[in-house]
Amino acid sequence: MLPLTFLSLNSTFFQLHASLFAIQPPQFPKLKSTPRAWYCNFRNPENFQCFSYKNPSSASHFHGSITTPSSNEDHVADLPDTSSVSQCPVYGVLARWIRSSRKVEDLKTIHARAFKCLRYHMVYVDNNLISKYIRFGKLADARKVFDKMSKPNIVSWTAIINGYLSLGSDDEAFWLFNAFLMSGVRANGRMYVCLLNMCGKRVDYELGKQIHACAIKGDWRNLIVDSAVVCFYVQCGKLTNAFCAFDQMTERDVVCWTAIITACSQQGQGEKAFAMFSQMISDGFSPNEFTACSVLKACGEEKSLRFGRQLHGAIMKNVYKNDVFIGTSLVDMYAKCGEISDSRKVFDRMLSKNMVTWTSIIGGYAREGLGEEAISLFQVMKRRRLVANNLTVVSILRACGSIGALQTGREVHAQIVKNSLQSNVYLGSTLVWFYCKCGESLVASKVLHQIPSRDVISWTAIISGHTGFGHEPEALEFLKEMMEEGVEPNSFTYSSALKACANLEAVKHGQLIHSLANKMPELSNVFVGSALIQMYAKCGYLSDAIQVFDSMEDRNSVSWKSMIMGYARNGNCGEALKLIYQMQAEGFEVDDYVLSKVITSGGDLNRETKPSSNYYLQSS
Repeated sequence: MLPLTFLSLNSTFFQLHASLFAIQPPQFPKLKSTPRAWYCNFRNPENFQCFSYKNPSSASHFHGSITTPSSNEDHVADLPDTSSVSQCPVYGVLARWIRSSRKVEDLKTIHARAFKCLRYHMVYVDNNLISKYIRFGKLADARKVFDKMSKPNIVSWTAIINGYLSLGSDDEAFWLFNAFLMSGVRANGRMYVCLLNMCGKRVDYELGKQIHACAIKGDWRNLIVDSAVVCFYVQCGKLTNAFCAFDQMTERDVVCWTAIITACSQQGQGEKAFAMFSQMISDGFSPNEFTACSVLKACGEEKSLRFGRQLHGAIMKNVYKNDVFIGTSLVDMYAKCGEISDSRKVFDRMLSKNMVTWTSIIGGYAREGLGEEAISLFQVMKRRRLVANNLTVVSILRACGSIGALQTGREVHAQIVKNSLQSNVYLGSTLVWFYCKCGESLVASKVLHQIPSRDVISWTAIISGHTGFGHEPEALEFLKEMMEEGVEPNSFTYSSALKACANLEAVKHGQLIHSLANKMPELSNVFVGSALIQMYAKCGYLSDAIQVFDSMEDRNSVSWKSMIMGYARNGNCGEALKLIYQMQAEGFEVDDYVLSKVITSGGDLNRETKPSSNYYLQSS
């Protein structure tokens, strides 16, 4: 058991760097008030003075190092002669008034007074105005102050670019970055953090990699910059680069540890996330709530219930126990581990819940086939006037489909149409699946053809749905239509189509699908292999089924059972019993249904009911 002794979070420090973990902030209207001169040739800027680079072809392709100021450089413009403005407040006092404003109206009043009284516009005052307007979310006002500055310095540029990033206008931030390149202002460490954050949000790997190189050449490496580098590579999905940057850090903090653990969790490397978390504890770092959420996510994906319970126990001893994000992560972790009762206990004890919390518990009930409970919670949501998001709608439709709640599903469908969301491919695919599960194949087909860009998921939903309800010819027609549309089947599509061929005993169609799958990596998929065995065996082509079975690199219980049932169906009960012994030797359990089918099928059972000891030892 890991020594999970959490300490309290230094919230102030973490807030300073929370933007490094921003994923998809809300979009704000883009402003186009940048002076015309700044926007000329932004797509291919020809002057990268601040990067000391000659004749670059674009903002995303430069290799020079940034010319950086000394650590003692003063970024504030020289003060004017105060005697000429003796009746105005001292600039420092004015800046303090700006920073202490609690309402945007107060800030605008101070701004107006300063504009009337001051003969000279001070960079120091303007920078404070920009920062404060951005803090209030007034990006347009901040931009007006910035545009009127005759010589914005590095603080001004960093503040306005970071403001656009924090308020969701990533494209406008990129245009300002191009303008910054042409301004001749030299970058510093804060600007590097800002630019790496921008590249991470835009997933601009090439530009961010070059900015990283410039930071190294300019000797701007420190804890904050190095953490921003790790976060950038994480956001671009470059886990190897992230680990390389992380390993090269001379000092680390909880932010960079959380970033690398989160990356492992998001990339499906749960065991690696656990190992890094253990190393973090061993190195004396105390996890914060963001670290805990990432590890809990990994616990849910890896079905690591024991580790999740240990972490839950540690959380209950610390200040994070009432955190809505940790509570939601616990609900999701227990639900994904199949412990829906524990998930509900955490849910009921939470003092505050968000939409992700509701979605997690509803989705957990839906996965467990407990549709009534999921629908009941959904009704509570509606009474509380909580607006469901797309993931909640998908979960409730799955719950409705699992119990055949056609009326409730139709009501959800009506809300989707009312909110003009029927073109969403994920919602559309789930609706197709739902109507197929409820036996409404015609409605499912209609919904499918209303989706503007059908993908493999929506096509697979209609094919598997028709197969499940005995409409195999229609399922194969949909497969043909899907391929004519240029959509490539996946392993689940092939499995469903092969099941339809097996039910129809249409071996010719099955062989054609086999030849198609043979050209794709899907053939090695265990589900496709099992479906091929079942299809060939049911059609009487036992030798082909054996060939597929022997060629499979990985087998699961379905593969074994399909081959055993294939032997039994074709009268080879002795071979079926041999395979049962071999299956048990491989560590798989044989259920009573398969055993009874083999025994009751008769066939050549009297010829050899037990494998020889040599065969048994060889198979083990």
